[in-house]
Amino acid sequence: MDRFVINANALVVLQKEDEETVLVKGGITADGFEVLSTYPKGWLTFAYLKDHQGIWWFDARTNKARLFSQDTEAFRVVHEDYSSDSQHVYLEDMPVSPSDPGSFELLPGTPYFAKDKHQLYVKDSQHFHVFDEIDTSAAIAQHDYCTDLDHLFHLSSGLRYANDYKHEIVDWLREHYPDIPGWWQADYVHRADDAVQLAWNWYVTATSLFYRTEFGGGYRREGKETFHLVRGADQSSFEPLDGQFARDRNRVYFQWRIIREADPDSFESLGGRFGRDKQHVYYNGYRIEGADVSTFEVLGGTEHLGLSRDKKDVYHAQYARTRQPFGHPDDVLQRIKGADAATFELLTPSGSWAVDANQVYPWGIANKKIDRASFTHLLEADPQSWAMDRNGLYNANGKRTVKGIDGASFVMLNRYWGKDDQAVFSFVTGGVYRTADAETFQVMDDEGSAEDKLFRYSIHDGAVRKKKK
Repeated sequence: MDRFVINANALVVLQKEDEETVLVKGGITADGFEVLSTYPKGWLTFAYLKDHQGIWWFDARTNKARLFSQDTEAFRVVHEDYSSDSQHVYLEDMPVSPSDPGSFELLPGTPYFAKDKHQLYVKDSQHFHVFDEIDTSAAIAQHDYCTDLDHLFHLSSGLRYANDYKHEIVDWLREHYPDIPGWWQADYVHRADDAVQLAWNWYVTATSLFYRTEFGGGYRREGKETFHLVRGADQSSFEPLDGQFARDRNRVYFQWRIIREADPDSFESLGGRFGRDKQHVYYNGYRIEGADVSTFEVLGGTEHLGLSRDKKDVYHAQYARTRQPFGHPDDVLQRIKGADAATFELLTPSGSWAVDANQVYPWGIANKKIDRASFTHLLEADPQSWAMDRNGLYNANGKRTVKGIDGASFVMLNRYWGKDDQAVFSFVTGGVYRTADAETFQVMDDEGSAEDKLFRYSIHDGAVRKKKK
């Protein structure tokens, strides 16, 4: 097992199982040296160390220790790479802010969750974030699920609301927490059994307000409806603004979540997930820092992509941290680096292609390999979206380049056919037909018929048919 020792030169080194010794860099000394804890992770050994200067975190990836706390009296290792002193909770050597060391504890029944009075701490083998939309005073964990009295959450790529899946752990909660007055109890105070529609997706009972969602519906199959409690809403002043936003005298709500610090008096919906008040713009319930309220506009029909702009920047939606450095991940609006707001324009209603003066943006993502000067949008044939430049032919659906097509000589003949100097291409099948004679190939009508010197071609049920003349 790896262990830390003081060598003959009074230097701190890590002695590995194979007897190799590695100098611990960073400035830690032998004076008062002590190993507080080690944390094996794979074949690497991380550690909390101490010397006369204070508390150090040893990062096995760099073989370097970093001094991060001098509060040696209050410092304690909580578990693995969680620690605390009198001021902060730490992940490795990074302070989590805000945090409350006095109330910090690991939740039983799970390797993933810890809490303090401010927030939930979420950690798996790859990621860490905090989550402050849960009532930690009532938090209960069961493996990768965590719940409070009203809402259920599930950890996958990040912690998300999982009220649609309450049936997964309801029996477990009833068995292990029969005296806790949560949503799993028959006499739960916020049951939605008698909820009536207020407007759009907003529903109300005598005591509570809800946002209704539905999923899993299909042909001849009803979807499953879920009523999400809108916590803390004031019924007497509650006002739905549209199918996404509502407000009362105290707060603004996106679906069932509170929008932090939004001004209810001036708030207005901009459609879809977008809204603004007199000072800020919001997307999916999160503030867009630095967005200009007066010039901000949603680029029509692309709410699902979040394509929008103000006088300075262009924005799109990304699954990313809601705040740095430890915010939970969700769909948030981010600036498209390098995009020119003055010249940015959509070429398709779906947002499959957009351009500015310098770049091309399939689905709002800059593609530096596509030549802006020669770029041309060709055709929308849902779900395909075709475009070209001097280098090639492109389909935004899948963000792929069509192999075997020369962009410099390619011409679109109609919505069914195109060709370059060597091959014929079908926009219907996405196929390149090298056996067709490109030189003599020509379209015969606007229904998909074409011919070359030897064959006639037609389109039937999404396939190319070929017949000798």
